[in-house]
Amino acid sequence: MFVVTGASGHTGSVVARTLLEQGQRVRVILRDEEKAEPWRQWGAEVVLADLRDVAALAMAMVGARGAYLIVPPPVPASTGVMEACWSVVDSMRRAVEESGLPHFVLLSSVGAQHPEGTGFVKTLYLAERELGSLGRPMTILRSAYFMENWGEGLPAVVDSGVMPDFIAPADRKLHMVATRDVGELAARLLREPTLGRRVLELAGPVEYSPLEVADTLARLLGRPIRVEEHTPAAQVPMLMGMGYSAEVAHLLEELDDAIHHGRLTFEHPIHVVRGWTTLDEVLGNLLRAIGALPYMGEGTTASP
Repeated sequence: MFVVTGASGHTGSVVARTLLEQGQRVRVILRDEEKAEPWRQWGAEVVLADLRDVAALAMAMVGARGAYLIVPPPVPASTGVMEACWSVVDSMRRAVEESGLPHFVLLSSVGAQHPEGTGFVKTLYLAERELGSLGRPMTILRSAYFMENWGEGLPAVVDSGVMPDFIAPADRKLHMVATRDVGELAARLLREPTLGRRVLELAGPVEYSPLEVADTLARLLGRPIRVEEHTPAAQVPMLMGMGYSAEVAHLLEELDDAIHHGRLTFEHPIHVVRGWTTLDEVLGNLLRAIGALPYMGEGTTASP
């Protein structure tokens, strides 16, 4: 049996569904009963718990072969982000220790080897360090920038024909990966436990620039999409105007600044694992989700 946190999110949902489709027993940890019924219908066991509840987490992990662990990103209006992150990481560490969990896969990020200057990613540096202190078998999966992040504000991009870019010069190629690839690889890694500490860094099949993102959108939509470059700091007032707390807005600024200046890089670039889902597939699905393209059914992807 495998435990999956974040099952209502982009990667956790893929991990859990992939394992279920492979005939594995799966226990998903959710906070909301409203999201539980579909998982029960798909054959998963549901545990309703807060990730800061050590007793509930440990109980959910008892007897499991492995667990997929994530540190949830803060909600836009939240404050005390680092304190909340520390609480979750500490609870996970204690639950792993108390339950005797034999192996876990931790979702991390490119750049998590750096303790500072990376925005939200520094919370994953903390997670890697604290969970690693247990000395248990663990797999750290450091993901590239999610291709799905380009879905933020996509309806406005479609309407205006302008795609804001806060993360890099428009022609700079960046590591990006589809969340489906992250989840499917994590599911495989759960079934292939390691004896010690294993770090895998995951990118997409090729690198893409913001300009290529806009060009792909333009080709799919059949009309021009123009990139509008901004500095990372320019998004702070915009985000706060949308209801983000100053703390979250500045953490996003710091993250985008790290990408902008090339600091958010893989620790071992020559050993990066490649995903298989293309930017065309991801953006096509995002456009269909908002009704900008006719629904053609799920795209197919090659096996890794």
